[in-house]
This record gives sequence, structure tokens and C-alpha cells, in this order.
Amino acid sequence: MKNLKTYLILFTALVILSTACTKKKSEATPEPVPPPVVVTPPTSTVVTGFTISQSLNQTVPKYDLESTIIYSSSSQEATGFKQLPATYNDNIKSFNLPKGYMAVFSENQNGTGESICYVAVTSDVSENLPSRLVGKVSYVRFLPYRNVNKKGVCQTNINDVNASKASWFYNWGLGATSTATQHYVPMTWGKGSANAATALNFIARTDIDHYLSFNEPDGSNQSNIPNIDEAVTGYRTMLQTGLRMVSPAVEQDNSTGANRWLTNFVTAANAQKARIDVIALHWYDWGNQNSNLATDELTANAALNRFKNYIAKVHAAYPNQALWFTEYNCNPGRSIPVQKIFMKASAEYLNTLPYVERYAYFFNGTNFPLTSGAPNHTLTDVGQTWLNIDSPPAFTNNIIPN
Repeated sequence: MKNLKTYLILFTALVILSTACTKKKSEATPEPVPPPVVVTPPTSTVVTGFTISQSLNQTVPKYDLESTIIYSSSSQEATGFKQLPATYNDNIKSFNLPKGYMAVFSENQNGTGESICYVAVTSDVSENLPSRLVGKVSYVRFLPYRNVNKKGVCQTNINDVNASKASWFYNWGLGATSTATQHYVPMTWGKGSANAATALNFIARTDIDHYLSFNEPDGSNQSNIPNIDEAVTGYRTMLQTGLRMVSPAVEQDNSTGANRWLTNFVTAANAQKARIDVIALHWYDWGNQNSNLATDELTANAALNRFKNYIAKVHAAYPNQALWFTEYNCNPGRSIPVQKIFMKASAEYLNTLPYVERYAYFFNGTNFPLTSGAPNHTLTDVGQTWLNIDSPPAFTNNIIPN
């Protein structure tokens, strides 16, 4: 028994000594560590001035992107699409946007999720992305924009548009095109046209830079989209265009306030991070159309004061968006003299508001049409009044959202 005990003591000592030697050897000769893989940043083949950077404050590495192309992490192979260089996907931190161009950055490869739209109006925009997008961008589009005047027209007949000489127009549809003197804004009037095919069509076009959404979806006699989720789904589909996005335009009483159509739409869109750059509005002084005073001037001025109050209310409700009045007048039932006074006074007021980018007077084809119609499309007296109104450019400063 004594010999056995001695044997066990010796055996235990040998095990301890062996373990110690093994540990010492491991510490003395660690496993070799492979050298880091060096990734060479890609070199851009173009010099456009729209430069994305993997670092803050536009330091290297940098890369220039082509105009009008959608760059994303998608492998989609189609005209107008390219893949972001691999080292820039989810790794863009700052950029330089040249004057005269706009750019959209989005979190998801289809333009949805967190996104932002910059417009370089007076100078180049050199910025770090906001923290919500730093190192998270998988979609970029950069394209030229037209700084049109605020005053435009809403007309379905191109001859009437031409007679108006307005610098921008829309026709409640998709079919017109821009010219050298008149810029077109397409509209998906109803939810049926806000689809992938329309979005691809917009991406292929080089004559548009804004998108108008649904026309009075709160009205049963217009686009009629009572289901807010359906409206947001169609709107989100159009985010893949990389255009500056304009909200649906609702009737005047459904633009602000609890449980109103536009209020609910904006809330739902914000919850889904569906970017809204501009709020579209209609105003016709409904509810006061019979409140006519002793003279045309008094009637027009009273309507103007109500219009001013409405603008202030809407701006307070949506302080982070620009406003477009895509349809407005002092009520279709009022006389031509009242329309002319109100038209001039309202345009003069809208011209002073930097957050109102565009406005288009609605001409009633029966009571006060813009032109005489076919075959000559000569401006009417009230149409000539609209033509004679001056308006400043829609943009006077760079647009750098939060």
C-alpha cells in the first residue's frame, strides 16, 4: 500500500509538470495570426462633382456617381440601375452635391426606409449624412432639377398650358412631357397607377424631378382611397423613383386636425418611414362661398384673409415640409371680377412665403376658363390676368433637411 501511495504521488507530480510545460510552450509560441485583407477602394470612371465618401467631412476614400442612375445594393440589371460599389454599401458618411442637382439617399435598396432629399440651389451642398443614415445607405440617386417659378397651371389641354406660358404644369396624369420652357410634374391620380411599372417609367425619364401623388383620395367622386394603408402602400412603391415626393392632395377640410385623411396619411407614412418632401393642398373657400360683401374688392379681401389663415394652420401642422397649392381659387361660384382681385392678391402673398414652393390657380371651364378653347386657345381676360402675374423661383436656398 505504501508503494502504491508513493506511485500515485509521483504520477500526479508528472501530470502537473507536463501541463505546466505545455502551457509555457503555448504562451511562448502563439498560433500565427493571418495578416488583414487589404481592400482597395474602387476608382470612379466619371467626374460629376457628386461625390460620396466613406468618411465624415468628405475625406478619402471618395467616389463620383453618374447623374440620373439609381445606385443600390440590389443586383438588378436594367437601364438606369447600377450597383453601389461594395465598399460604399452601408458605408457612406458624407457627400458633395453640385449646384443645380438634387440627391436622394435611402436606407433600403428600393428607396424605402429612412431617406432624405437634398437640393443644391445656390451653391454646392457638402454635408455629413444625419446620424439616422450614416453608414446605413443602400440606395442613392442624383439628378438635375429645374428651379421653376412658383406660379404654374393645372390643365389637361397642352394648348392651354402653352398659352399660359407657365414655367411648370401638371394635368392630373402621366402622359405629358417637359419642354425647354415648361416643366411637367406627373401625378398618379389614383392608387391603380402607383405601381412598379409606373415607377420604372419615371426612373427611365430625364424630364421630371418631382412626383405628385393621389388627387383628393378623401373624396368619393375623385380618387377615393378611404383605406389609408392602401394609399401608403402605393406611395411607398413610388419612393423607388428617387424623385422629390409630394403628398396626396386632399379637400381643404381634410388637411389638418384629428382623424382627418391627410393627418392619418402622414402619421402612417411617418411610421413606415415613407419620406414626404412636400404637402400638396387644395383650397376653394368652401363653407364661405355665399359670404359675399358689398363690393367685389371686399369679398375678395375677406376670402384672402381666410386663405392666409388656412395657410398658417397648414404650415403649423407640417412645419418640416414645403407646401404646394396644386388647386386653389376663391370659389368656382364667384364672379370673374372677384377672381381677378383674389388671384392677384393671393399670388402676391404666396410669393412672400419661402415655404410655399408652387401654386396653380384652378380655372373653372364654365365660369372662368383659362382660354377660349379650340381652335385658337386664346387667353381669356382672367387668363391674361394670370399670365401677367410675376412670381419668383420656387427655390431660393439650398434644401438641407434634418
